[in-house]
Amino acid sequence: MSITPQMGQQQFPSTSPYQQQGSSGSLEQLNQLGQQQPFQQLLQQMGGQQQQHSGQNQQEQQIQQLTQSVVQQVQTQALAAGVADAFIDIVQPLPGQPQQIFLRIDNQFRSLANPSPQLHQQIQEAFAFGHQVIGVWDGQSPNVLRSVRIQRF
Repeated sequence: MSITPQMGQQQFPSTSPYQQQGSSGSLEQLNQLGQQQPFQQLLQQMGGQQQQHSGQNQQEQQIQQLTQSVVQQVQTQALAAGVADAFIDIVQPLPGQPQQIFLRIDNQFRSLANPSPQLHQQIQEAFAFGHQVIGVWDGQSPNVLRSVRIQRF
């Protein structure tokens, strides 16, 4: 008994889907494949991933924009410094008011709120011994000192 080669074999169309056809034929095949259920699910999953990636990209862009705006704000806050030629030390402020030291720099009083007791003493000693007291402020609020430095010779 011999087995004929046609038994158990399936017949396939002579044109393979991978053969190059006109561009319109390929598009039609892709459209047809895209309408089938498993491909629809795959396309939806891929679309969800793309939306997830685009959400991450939007977050990265927002963070980058926020960082740039903060850098621009810091750059516009130019610091300035000057040597004080006098000071007013308010040791006992009115109730509800902070302790303050006012330094006169360039004929303008600039305040430092809530200085430490050590800073009170150091500023008093610096003026008593003729040391330089340097005040630092930013351009947006020139009447408020950001820091004080004492330069001893």
